[in-house]
Amino acid sequence: MKDHVNWGILAPGIIANAMATAMKSTGGKVHLHSVGSRDMGRAKSFAEKYGFEKCYGSYEEFLSDPELDAVYVSNPHAFHFDSVMASLEHGKHVLCEKPAGCNISQLNQMIEKAREKKLFFMEAMWTAFNPCIKKIRKCISTGTIGELKHIQSYFCNRVPFNPESRLWSPDMAGGALLDLGIYNIYFAMLVNGFAPIVKHGSIVKMCNNVDAWENVALVFQNNVTTTFESALDIPSGSDTHDATIYGTKGYIKVPNFFMAQNATVHLYTGQWGNRNRIHEEIVSPFRGNGYEYELEEATDCILNGKTESSVHTHETSMLLCNMMDTLRREWKFKYPFEKSADMV
Repeated sequence: MKDHVNWGILAPGIIANAMATAMKSTGGKVHLHSVGSRDMGRAKSFAEKYGFEKCYGSYEEFLSDPELDAVYVSNPHAFHFDSVMASLEHGKHVLCEKPAGCNISQLNQMIEKAREKKLFFMEAMWTAFNPCIKKIRKCISTGTIGELKHIQSYFCNRVPFNPESRLWSPDMAGGALLDLGIYNIYFAMLVNGFAPIVKHGSIVKMCNNVDAWENVALVFQNNVTTTFESALDIPSGSDTHDATIYGTKGYIKVPNFFMAQNATVHLYTGQWGNRNRIHEEIVSPFRGNGYEYELEEATDCILNGKTESSVHTHETSMLLCNMMDTLRREWKFKYPFEKSADMV
């Protein structure tokens, strides 16, 4: 049995730098094997920067390397499907940056192909492996804030409008939902134990044929509710990346919830809830940059012959993707490359 995984990065863009940093700092079971790009100069520069052994100027050459075990797919959303399917066809395990699929049809095909090839496949949802969020969930499960009632979150950025940017481009699956709102939804699902969603409501503002801003409300089967805003074009004051988890006895304030490293537990001291005291400070800084936890999970799964993580499963990826499809159907919002059947 191998004691390490030869990792490669497909598409050395911005987010790939974060994963490469995690790979370099993790060491041990994680071996920096190769980089694949459509630009040889870019691949070489990236490989030299982080210490990868090999670099390739085409994806086909990169994926054809027999020593390459696993691929981190880090190109823009619209290219995930082709990159994941090609990686799996070449017999490579895959960790794909979120969202793995732009719609449920794409995601289902990825999962089916991985199962057919008996290969590991996981969406790179780092929130699932966040140590601070694990502590927050334990705090909730032990009843510290009483019965869970509501989860409120904001993920709003002020991104200058540029129709050439992937974030503002419908052809590149741009918009706030797949880039930012995906975290709001997943955080609420995770905190609430993936209870089924039974009701939803939302409003959206479109710009350049992508969702620039949305306000969403969801009701879970256990009557827990969540509301969130995600936006490309406006911040939301001091809470622009924050979440608050409300219970019957208190609440938990989570700064930068999508990459949480600390949280504050408050307990109510008055009948109306307008008075409270700090009960506990939850502090759990990343060991590195936060990407190391999903990387280690994927590496361990691969070395142990698993095709799926038990933490962020295929099913949880599908629940997340289905919810985003549901919202986009409500907004009558499709990407140019999609057919109506893709979101059914």
